[in-house]
Amino acid sequence: MTAETAATTDTKSDDTKPDDTKPLRRNRDFTLLWGGQAVSELGTAVSLLAFPLLVLSLHGSAVQAGALGTLQAVIRVGFMLPAGVVADRVNRKRVMQVCDAGRAVLFTVLVAAILLGHAPLAVIFVVAGAAAVLDVLFGAAEMSVIGQLVPEPQLADAFAKNEARSYGASLAGPPLGGFLYGLGRAVPFLFDALSYLLSFLAVSLIRKPAHPKRAGSAATSLRHDTLEGLRHVLASPYLRSVILVAAPVNFALTGAQFSAVLILADAGHSPRALGLAQGCIAIGGLLGALCAARLQRLLPFHRLLLTALGVLLALLVASTALNGGLLMVAPLAAGLFLAPAVNSLLFGRLAATTPARIQGRVISVVALAATGAASLAPVVVGALVEQRGGTAAMTTAVAAAALSLAAAGLGRAALREDREDQEEGQEDREGQDDQEAQDDQEARKDRGLTAGTPPGTSRSG
Repeated sequence: MTAETAATTDTKSDDTKPDDTKPLRRNRDFTLLWGGQAVSELGTAVSLLAFPLLVLSLHGSAVQAGALGTLQAVIRVGFMLPAGVVADRVNRKRVMQVCDAGRAVLFTVLVAAILLGHAPLAVIFVVAGAAAVLDVLFGAAEMSVIGQLVPEPQLADAFAKNEARSYGASLAGPPLGGFLYGLGRAVPFLFDALSYLLSFLAVSLIRKPAHPKRAGSAATSLRHDTLEGLRHVLASPYLRSVILVAAPVNFALTGAQFSAVLILADAGHSPRALGLAQGCIAIGGLLGALCAARLQRLLPFHRLLLTALGVLLALLVASTALNGGLLMVAPLAAGLFLAPAVNSLLFGRLAATTPARIQGRVISVVALAATGAASLAPVVVGALVEQRGGTAAMTTAVAAAALSLAAAGLGRAALREDREDQEEGQEDREGQDDQEAQDDQEARKDRGLTAGTPPGTSRSG
């Protein structure tokens, strides 16, 4: 074996393939990504509250504040599929760095505009809209790169930790955002800008390459790549079943939570009580995320999914029966408890079985189906609460949960472990590791490292 071959082999075994012999908490690259995103998501949750407050204070229009939130939601849904294509065409680490840098610049500009007293509505909308685009691009790249940083047996645990991170940010962000806004209008956005800088540094320190495509692959169009991802999803019985389950259950969860807020408001409960009710629901999800790893070991995925959906259906019925009282949020919190375990298993298996070169597109298609249905829920249940009352709105959420349970029952054969898909994904990841090893070896040569010499021990002039 030549020195160059030995160096390539060492690079592959040491640098490109995740080590499944050590616990996830000792995975340096994943810990950096998780920590950077924990700060970044907290900053996003802070500005999520601060944006409507800023519009109200500067321009005094609730309609404009609502339009800003709608704009961000529409952008996130509309750019989801293109973001998946970008995550599969470009170095994913580079995409995350560009998105973090871009968002830091955007919020710095907004801070400067506020401090100078020149923050017209157009500037606020442009910053919020551009940041939403970068949010989607970053999210697709991050979800796709986890399979390259984490060994297959630990993927579900990694996605469970991401669930806990998101629930934690959603709980801590609004109170922190309100406190920072009280210190000054620009302070929450300055905090968000700094959070993106910290995330940029964390991503930059990740060592593992993140090249999604193999060398020599032909250049393709955006349309071709998008259709390739859609065809892959439609050709997979497992992914088709996942979409048929995920869309209605996400509608049910979002619709039930939104209905509860409207129902309790109509019943005369104070804003403080409404805030506590929403916090209790989120705590259910956070506790579920913290317990997800243990829950996943109790049952295989399809049985855990059926159990979670059955329990959720019963709890939504109970919440409907408690219509109008604060206790109606208790079943909703309990129903959210099992959601993180199911979500993390779903995305863990998706990452384990999907070829690395199309992971961004496949994840984006599945996420679009789930979030698209959820984004319709507030409009639908809001109209029902106004026209038919809270019971009708909650009944609609119950019906959506029942539809999801029926889809899971009918598709349970497809939702079982598919060894053939796992082997296909494993072969593609091994090919990806080979290419990344070659890329890394070429980069070492370009930097002047001698073949077969450990990094950092010898560097040519």
